[in-house]
Amino acid sequence: MPERLSGMDRRGFLRSVGIGATVAVGAGAGGGVLGGLLMPPAAGATTTLALAATDGYVTVPGREDDPLYIFGFDKVDPNASVSSLISTYKGHAQTSAPHLDFLQNDDIKITLTNLGLVQRPDLTDSHTIHWHGFDIPSPLNDGVPEVSVAVPIGRQLTYFYRPHREGTYMYHCHFEDVEHVHMGMTGIVFVRPTQDGSSIGGFTSFAYNDGDGTTGYNRHFALLLNEVWAHFHDGDRDIQESIPTNYDPQWFIINGRCYPDTVLPNGDSMTTTNTTLGTDDHSQPNSSLIQLNPGERALLRIANLGYQQHAMQLPGITMKVVGQDASLLRNGSTDLSYETNTVYIGPGEARDVLFTAPAFNPSLQVQTDSVGPHNVYYFKNRDWRRLSNDGQPGPGGMMTEVRVYQGGPLPAQTVVSQTYT
Repeated sequence: MPERLSGMDRRGFLRSVGIGATVAVGAGAGGGVLGGLLMPPAAGATTTLALAATDGYVTVPGREDDPLYIFGFDKVDPNASVSSLISTYKGHAQTSAPHLDFLQNDDIKITLTNLGLVQRPDLTDSHTIHWHGFDIPSPLNDGVPEVSVAVPIGRQLTYFYRPHREGTYMYHCHFEDVEHVHMGMTGIVFVRPTQDGSSIGGFTSFAYNDGDGTTGYNRHFALLLNEVWAHFHDGDRDIQESIPTNYDPQWFIINGRCYPDTVLPNGDSMTTTNTTLGTDDHSQPNSSLIQLNPGERALLRIANLGYQQHAMQLPGITMKVVGQDASLLRNGSTDLSYETNTVYIGPGEARDVLFTAPAFNPSLQVQTDSVGPHNVYYFKNRDWRRLSNDGQPGPGGMMTEVRVYQGGPLPAQTVVSQTYT
């Protein structure tokens, strides 16, 4: 699309589309959502949640004293008013976005509230949720503003879904998508199969409806790959244009963090000083640490919402790719899954990868954390240039650890990517 269209610049054109499409949404201050205008009648949603879109700051190694400006999503109270969400969350975005966990064929209602931007009040961008790869019968819930609905500042919209296909997906804002995706409005969403809860092949949790337990697992981990190009983030902060064709990222991240921060626990361990608001934000809450007992089978739900292909390795452990882009790698009775030591994943793609934790081996290097002694294996990018932090000393970038503990001290996992301290 050209930068100017009939006297209107590109941002103005997209903004007008978003605002024009959302006139029906209403003021939203009292929870004014789109209700039945877009959603078919449902017997009762089994999952109701809410996300808020705003801006904020994160740190990467070397930029601790000069945090990077981001856009992002927060998980918020579905019953809160727009005004209370603005007063609590505006300017406090997180990246990566919250992991979303659904069950196949359940009804899902997700309310998106656009809180506006603190750092850039001159930008009146709308926001959407685009469900990358979802089968959606109507484009109105797809989040592409040119053919659906976008949410302007101070408004909210409830999306409705009934996911029929299990697997790993991703979601992101599709308004000014090149900009908003790279600024941090990205997350993983996965759909658990109806087979979950059945006892098949010694497992009760599965990546797919396989019928034989071959995609069963004990623990699963959501890993969102991405890159960070400081020029884009600083340009948005300082009201400067960026040219995407000059893309040259300096940091390579998993779940919004670079190694060694990727192995910090979930939650408050990543704190960023918000220089605009004068407060501290827990804006990178999603750990990538993989903790296992010996003999357990792990499912890695890997998605790539960066703009470059990545090759991920796990030296010392064989991986098996059982799913690709929310599709079981099986054609009738023909098994299309494969074992590999390198998982290739391009932009906008997802992989479901299984591996079994080896026995604890005291002859290997043994480390100790608050859980206990463990062996360490590294899940990392094969390209050494993506294992550094913009020239900072030590290993970094797109890498995390698989820790296999002595004696099996870990309790059963209750949520995806659970960490134990």
